[in-house]
Amino acid sequence: MPEGSLLRRFLMTALISSSLAFAVGATPPPPPVPTAAPVPAGIGQLPTVLVYPFDVQTGSDPRIGIAIGQILAQEMAAAGGITVLPVPQGIKRANFLDNAHAAHADFYISGYVTPVGDSAAVVEQVVSVESGVILFSQTAQVASVADVASQSLLAREQILAVVGRGTENVQTRPTNTPAPTSTNGAQVPIQGLGSIVSSVFGKHKGGRTPTPGPVVKPSRGVIVAPVTASGAIGSTDLTSAGRELYFAMNTHYNVQMTSITSNPQQSADTICGSNRDNTVATGTLAASSEHHKTQYQFDLFVYTCFGATLAHHTGKASTIKNAVNAAVLAYATAHPDNS
Repeated sequence: MPEGSLLRRFLMTALISSSLAFAVGATPPPPPVPTAAPVPAGIGQLPTVLVYPFDVQTGSDPRIGIAIGQILAQEMAAAGGITVLPVPQGIKRANFLDNAHAAHADFYISGYVTPVGDSAAVVEQVVSVESGVILFSQTAQVASVADVASQSLLAREQILAVVGRGTENVQTRPTNTPAPTSTNGAQVPIQGLGSIVSSVFGKHKGGRTPTPGPVVKPSRGVIVAPVTASGAIGSTDLTSAGRELYFAMNTHYNVQMTSITSNPQQSADTICGSNRDNTVATGTLAASSEHHKTQYQFDLFVYTCFGATLAHHTGKASTIKNAVNAAVLAYATAHPDNS
């Protein structure tokens, strides 16, 4: 009897346990709490661009470079799809990257402008603030404010392509484009900018002043690579030498710049790429003190796209500009066809 009673209690306990297990198992689990899907980085944020005043050839009105920077910034902002910061002034080229970092820009645009008769040669560069690498560079001959403004559109397209936006953010331009703003927020009339830029094109009131005809340049172009130091030379002087090399070469040849900073002779093939009808120009800058005055020496090296040395000329002067000009003039005299 005790065994039968014990067996019945065991069976009852098992039955109750199985019933509870069935009930628990049959109860559906509570639905999971929905969580927001992660938002991909950059979505909803426009790329931020900083446009610097363009460098102008020594002796030219610096307001031309400021006006070109203002026009480019205005046109890019009007086209939409990017955030354009106010055009800064008084920033040295050597500090462009650091200043862009401090302004939280994603890209910055800088360049050079060289008056040529009734037009000007403008080189425009788009730089990644994150890497400091030139992502895009173009050289154009401009003869009006409209020409300058058009240069902003291609740079904008390149920036949107880099951030993966393509043309999806292209907006219809408003009929009335707002006037560009200076760094202090004051409105700068577009007519004022136009007159400043037009001054470099030889357009003056009271009749057209005769200007020299366009310079006929050889078909083979020049790609300018960064200048390096020979001895103790500061970054500001190297930047100045590179700028003067571009301007001096552009007087005689069709010039563009490269973002490649490695040894130009060893990298000539990469610098030229598929366009073999070019030479690569670079140089070294040195400074010495003679009779308590600084003397500069610029050694110009020109290479073929295969890395062979085409020429080497040296210029010496009391200014970087004159030293570079002397070396380039010697090359242009010896190689008028850049070959």
